[in-house]
Amino acid sequence: MEVRNDSPVGPPVHSPGELVDRMATQLRSDHKEWLRQLTVEPGRFATVEVTVHQAFQQLADQLVASLLAQATQQSPALEAAKKK
Repeated sequence: MEVRNDSPVGPPVHSPGELVDRMATQLRSDHKEWLRQLTVEPGRFATVEVTVHQAFQQLADQLVASLLAQATQQSPALEAAKKK
C-alpha cells in the first residue's frame, strides 16, 4: 500500500527515520519563533500554547502515516494477500 500526504496524488510520506530528522529540524526552527513571540509579548502565551500543541499534533499525524506506510510494506499478511 502506498501512503501519500494530503491526497491520493500528494507526495509519498517519508520513511520514519527521515521524517524524525525533518521533525527535529522543523522544531528547532519553530521553537525559536515561539520563544521570540513570548519574549516580545508574554500575553500571547495562550496562543503560543495552542500553536505548539497543533504543531505536535500535525507531526504526530505525519509520523503515524509514515509508520503505517512502512508497516504495510513489511507486512507478511499483506504480502500473502497480494499473491492471491
